[in-house]
Order: sequence, then structure tokens, then C-alpha cells
Amino acid sequence: MERTAVLLVILNLWTSGLALNCRRVSGSLKQIDAGNGQVFGVNSANKIYTLYSGTWTQLSGSLKHVSVGPAGVWGVDANNYIHRLNHGDWVPVNGQLKQVDAGGMISPAGVNMNDYIYCLQGGQASSWTSLPGRLKYYSCGPNSCWGVSSGNQIYIMKNVSGALSMIEVSTDGKVYGVNSSGDIFGRNHFNQPYRTGWRQVPFRQKVKHVSYDLGHLWVIGTDNSIMDCTE
Repeated sequence: MERTAVLLVILNLWTSGLALNCRRVSGSLKQIDAGNGQVFGVNSANKIYTLYSGTWTQLSGSLKHVSVGPAGVWGVDANNYIHRLNHGDWVPVNGQLKQVDAGGMISPAGVNMNDYIYCLQGGQASSWTSLPGRLKYYSCGPNSCWGVSSGNQIYIMKNVSGALSMIEVSTDGKVYGVNSSGDIFGRNHFNQPYRTGWRQVPFRQKVKHVSYDLGHLWVIGTDNSIMDCTE
């Protein structure tokens, strides 16, 4: 990450007393993403699923990572090629990314195999624009974009204290992430997330992926189990 990044005031992690109501959801996924009232995920065999009327429905194609949000439904396959869902079909998009995020209000963004950050400007498939810095995971919401570096440091345009393995920004701007120990953390006062600290979200098992939308925190356990949690 560029040295011009401004380090914000260090805030200690703290544990929230917030209790989650969680229910086990049938199925097994390695990655999940929720946005715009929809839920998508991929399993260990790179099969793609969406939650429809409470039931997982398999879609055609094969992806290792999928994202849904205001920018639509996007994914990357095992060879890092990019795809966009259009009327039920996966349409190839030029370029290669290892992770893509559709949470931006207009355009998707993501990171490539070398941790370079890109944003699709103007919605045109030929106009991926490189952004400064290097990250292994990148996610955007209505108020900000967040990322995690290869050293698990957290960035929001400016450096933010803490360490996470992945991070997700919801459509309404809430920020959740998972650290290398499998613990969940959320950002306080989500309308001004860069001025606040992390809170640990108590959870009974270790996890590897989270996503939040419309009051639901979707959690993938280290065993690929799926949990739907509400506050």
C-alpha cells in the first residue's frame, strides 16, 4: 500500500455483548455474498447457487467467487476470468481478477492475481481502471471502499488499524470481516466507519467468510456450513 496513506487513530478491538440469533441453513458453501435482497454463493466444487424462496437453486457455470450488489451479479472462475450474470446467462468480461465485488453503486471492483486493484469505469467491459495500492480482498459500499492487504492489514482509502483475512461492505454501508483466527468483527457507527473501532461479534464456531444484507449476517463456517444470523 502506498506510503501516502494516512494512518488513522488506533482503536482497540472490543467484544460486543450483542447476541446473535442464528439458524443453520441447509447446504454447504465455501463463499457467500448478500446484496440487494439476494444471496449467492459457491461450493467447494465451484458450483454456483442462489437462495430463492428459502431453497438453494443451482445456476449453470462454474465460479470460485461470486458477488451480488447494485452493480449486478459478478463472478470469477478458477482461471480468474471474469463473468457477469445477464438474463440468466454468464457473459464473459475481458480481464482477469481473483476476487470481484459488486457492492459499488455503479461499477464492480476487484483485485487480480498480483493484488492490484481495479474498478470497471462507466460499465464498459474494456475500461478496467487501475487504482493505487495493492490488496488481496476489496469490497465497496455506498460510503466507502475497504480492503485487506497480503499482510492482513485493513485499508479504507486510508490505513485503518486491525488485522483481517477478508472484509465485506454491505449495500447499506455496514462493514464486517473475519480475522485469521476465524473470529468475526464489525465496524461501529457504520455511517462514519473510519472514525470508529472494531467490535468482535461473539460466535460459537470459527468462520472463514461473512456477508451482510437487510439485517441478516450470513456466515460460512470453516467446515463450509451456512448460518443465517440476525441481531
